[in-house]
Amino acid sequence: MTIQKIIDTYLEGWKLGDGELSLSVTVDSFYYDDPNRGRIQRHELVQFVEDFKRAAVELGAKKKANPFLIYSDVVTDYNTSPVTVWCWWQVNGTDFQGCALVKVGETGVLQEKIAYFSKLP
Repeated sequence: MTIQKIIDTYLEGWKLGDGELSLSVTVDSFYYDDPNRGRIQRHELVQFVEDFKRAAVELGAKKKANPFLIYSDVVTDYNTSPVTVWCWWQVNGTDFQGCALVKVGETGVLQEKIAYFSKLP
């Protein structure tokens, strides 16, 4: 599988809210860093996605929103090793949004770190 196909599959899983799809292109040592939950190991990703979707519903998202996430920007830097992907995402139907930094190697997604965006009071 090409690196671009790995990236597309991983982001599509998040876009659809399908943790299994995103998980399918991660390496065994994959981890996900969330500022609220801390480091999430690979075996916890699918449950994390489900919890994330439930939290989004509490913020006003529809239960079966399609797509779940909307990407307004995706930037890929192939000049780094591993490849770096940055994207801005928003939960469909809400103001819940943030950015993600994803590191991708030839064998799969290595890690993702996210940050949440909110308006100041």
